[in-house]
Amino acid sequence: MNAISPGFACAAGGMPFEAAQARVLALVPQPLAVETVSLEECVGRATAAPVAARLCLPGFDQSAMDGYAVASAGLTPGAWLPVTGRTAAGEAPGRLVPGGAHRILTGAPVPEGADVVIAQEGVVRHGDLLQIGAVPPRGTNLRRRGEDVRSGDVLIHAGTLLDWRHVTVLASQAIEAVAVRRRPRVVLLSSGRELWAPGQSLAPGQIHDSNLPMLRALLGAWGAEVRPRPVVADEPAAMRAALRAAAEQADLVLTTAGISVGDEDHVRDAIGALGGDLAVLKVAMKPGKPLAAGRIGEAAFVGLPGNPQAALAGALAFVRPLLARMTGTAAPAPLGARAGFSLRRKAGRAEFLPVRLHAEGACLRAERTGPDGSGRLSPLLAADGLAYVPAGQQDVQPGDLVEVLPFHGAGVAHA
Repeated sequence: MNAISPGFACAAGGMPFEAAQARVLALVPQPLAVETVSLEECVGRATAAPVAARLCLPGFDQSAMDGYAVASAGLTPGAWLPVTGRTAAGEAPGRLVPGGAHRILTGAPVPEGADVVIAQEGVVRHGDLLQIGAVPPRGTNLRRRGEDVRSGDVLIHAGTLLDWRHVTVLASQAIEAVAVRRRPRVVLLSSGRELWAPGQSLAPGQIHDSNLPMLRALLGAWGAEVRPRPVVADEPAAMRAALRAAAEQADLVLTTAGISVGDEDHVRDAIGALGGDLAVLKVAMKPGKPLAAGRIGEAAFVGLPGNPQAALAGALAFVRPLLARMTGTAAPAPLGARAGFSLRRKAGRAEFLPVRLHAEGACLRAERTGPDGSGRLSPLLAADGLAYVPAGQQDVQPGDLVEVLPFHGAGVAHA
């Protein structure tokens, strides 16, 4: 990638969205390094290698309920049997006396010679004798060794983002540490003299910075180690200093705004002065036309537009897949839904629309949550994701199939 290549020598409508996505992904040719972390620290991390079972689950034949272990061969309804032993969970297995019944509690090892457990509700006991009712089939109320997990089975595949489910299974296998990919370190930078942090008093013409908090929350949910920085002044030296410091401690430097050719846009020149490579791409997408992609030293660089919906579209379409590549995971697949809206447009660029998903039987319906406008925030409050309309598609009619890029942890309403 050539330093400061404008990227405007594309088709009249701009670089195709898919080509821009491939270019961003090419910034990270291979996943990050592997490290080993404890079970307590592994949630939200991506496995670097498959994890196989060390132990069978259950580890022995055990009772599935409180009752009496017996040998079913030759047993008839109404028979009386002596109770000849007792085993509780955590005790060593006993041995069934031929012709007898063995008192057993849930989770206890089945005594040798028994092939069925009769629930305690199915017998009548008088002292050390019990009378059975119906004789259940062989294997009833038994959990067989290895019926859940067998030693050697692959439990977790490489590239799995670990959560509480995986911790549960790993703990059952006495696995105390897991090989995972290092978390991507992302430094977030915002620039603009009009931007102030939440809580600061605004002067006329100023606004609170919503992009940095939004991206910080998204990136953290996607498994990144996020390192936000204060808003950078619209001044070349300040931008150079901020980018230099960011690149020294990041796998990815992510900025919003400041990547076009305005008088106050200093990102391109600052990266060039630092010896970095950068292409400013005119992507055929709405919102989010300007996109910067490149490197500063060892760090990848992505510059997103400044309007909130445009920054969000860029984060979902470019940054989330890039982080997935860093961790060796797969970015969430788009959801298929039926359009609950109509859209008349001119083909030629991909479009992203905030939508809410409703379940209608076995299908999903996507409804728009607000009018057009990349600076609007209110449509995001009710949205579950962004509907993606490909560049070659002209109109969308109700009932048409659309793809939706889901937000992290988005719920689905029921009609």
